[in-house]
Amino acid sequence: MKGAIKYCITIVVLILVYLGQAYCQFRVFPYLQYPASDAMTIIWLSEKDTIGYLTYHIKGSHDSILIESSPVLAETLDYSLWEDTSFFDGNAQGVPYKHRIRLVNLVPSSIYQYTVKQGSQVFISTFRTAPDKSTAIRFIVYSDSETEPESTGKYAEWDDPLTAGYRAYIIDQSTGYRNNLSVIKSRSPDLIIIAGDLVESGGEQRDWDEFWKHNTSPFADESLAGRIPIMGVPGNHEYFEGPYLDQYNQPGSERAIKRFLTYFENPPNGALNREQEGRYYALKYGPVTLIVLDLCNNGENGTSDDTNFYLLGEKDPEGGNAPDFGPGSDQYIWLEKRLQEARSNSIFTFVFFHHSPYSSGPHGYTAGICDTCDNQSGTPVRMLTPLFMSYGVDAVISGHDEIWERSEITGMKMLSDSSFEIHTLHFYDVGIGGDCLSHPYKDLINPYQKFVAHDDAPETWANNVLISGGKHYGHLEVNIYPGQQNSWHALLSPVHVFPIFDESNLSYTGFERRLYDDEIMLTKILDEPILSQSQFSENTYIVNYPNPFYNLSVVKFHVTESANVRFSIYNLRGQKVKSYDDGRSYAGLHQFTWDGTGHTGDRLSPGVYILKVETSSGQRISKKMMLLE
Repeated sequence: MKGAIKYCITIVVLILVYLGQAYCQFRVFPYLQYPASDAMTIIWLSEKDTIGYLTYHIKGSHDSILIESSPVLAETLDYSLWEDTSFFDGNAQGVPYKHRIRLVNLVPSSIYQYTVKQGSQVFISTFRTAPDKSTAIRFIVYSDSETEPESTGKYAEWDDPLTAGYRAYIIDQSTGYRNNLSVIKSRSPDLIIIAGDLVESGGEQRDWDEFWKHNTSPFADESLAGRIPIMGVPGNHEYFEGPYLDQYNQPGSERAIKRFLTYFENPPNGALNREQEGRYYALKYGPVTLIVLDLCNNGENGTSDDTNFYLLGEKDPEGGNAPDFGPGSDQYIWLEKRLQEARSNSIFTFVFFHHSPYSSGPHGYTAGICDTCDNQSGTPVRMLTPLFMSYGVDAVISGHDEIWERSEITGMKMLSDSSFEIHTLHFYDVGIGGDCLSHPYKDLINPYQKFVAHDDAPETWANNVLISGGKHYGHLEVNIYPGQQNSWHALLSPVHVFPIFDESNLSYTGFERRLYDDEIMLTKILDEPILSQSQFSENTYIVNYPNPFYNLSVVKFHVTESANVRFSIYNLRGQKVKSYDDGRSYAGLHQFTWDGTGHTGDRLSPGVYILKVETSSGQRISKKMMLLE
């Protein structure tokens, strides 16, 4: 009997060892990056340099495509000697391998299922491609999560607006961030943007481990980043190597930001300095343009135009590659071009960066070194306000001061016909992601302030239990949707995650989504309606019938201006199987009839195909077609 028991114990131990090894085959579970209407990037990290396998298909279809990954040693993601000796007794994990696959020739506004197999471990989830301009979207923004292992058991100082004293916040920072992400996940946004300071120290690998522990998971229903793309914005903490490392000094600061750049894949910006790729970028997503800036450094170090006196940037002697942002800089010139494009091509424009230019918090003081100055001030960013105003930016969203505050500035925006109209520009500090919960400084007046949670959401208590109000962890939810009579709306909702007291264990173990009383509705009236890509009218849109089809499907495409039109059919592997171009350029109806055959004239296999229509004027439209057996 003892021998049998010993044998069973041995088998159980071996199984547990095997499962532990399998679990460790992923260092970071798969997550989504750089969404587009016809593409998506999937990234994961593994312990070993073994090939991974990714399969994907449109949800509901069984025609899967298999792609092998090419693992690359992620040398930027190693543990520093200080981390290794201080926390791992010299036995820190080795450098992981990065797997990156860009899926292309996808169908807009479609749900895909994907599976990643790494060794014996399998991850299954879904994603949705970006929609066309006519589709409602939802995105969520927060800042200052500042993850680190030490956040567990660490409570923010929660100042009392009534007594001017300090208390520990009700829950610790890790729990606050985790609850915030749970609420975000329940809202199923299309995108998540983090406006800087994702981690406590950009150069400490443990802090990045903590970030991905919160945002990814082996289970699809728990993995936020596995089904919703996260857009990262550089903050000063991403440039900070760590208090026991090189801090903001070079080359440590560049080592820190390169961890951020290794994890995140962003649209290219065409920077002349290739080291600045990924630090600022723009994304066209459905009806909006989202512009991300890197404002962590500017100008000559230590001047009133500088946002970080400790960090040496591209124009400083012995500086790193942190870009300038003032007039005449490469980033400024790039920004103005993107704002011009957004004014012409998008209904709403939002700009994201880290340093809040209008604030009553600690970084709202003028840049400088004095009793009423700040050496990491957001005020130098105000030099960009005239540009934002002129091009009609709808909201600027940042963090840095770790308070919830909204400001308004009214001015004049220039229209596409060079006329002007009155415009209100909203500035948000959404720095309540999961770290501190700071407060306004009483000697600092923000004349543009319209709402600050510290003063405008007073706490209500009953029997020593918080009932409502107060400063809490949270985020900004933005819903973009069409209204009536050619109108479009952007509803900006200030969400806080309210702790709920549990009478059974006398602690705040629950939470719920609540709104501060400061929702903002923006409305645009368009000159003409925006039609979806599946609509057909006297404008430039497409229709095909029948679809699905057995033998013939007629595709009709109407253009209002003279153009040549090319029709192409692709299979789900991205291979072109048929094309048609009559070689004529004219305005009006262009037509193509597809009989389900390929280039050779042979009938193709039944299934889903992608119709792509391109015009000589640069318009591109995609549509799914189903060939029946």
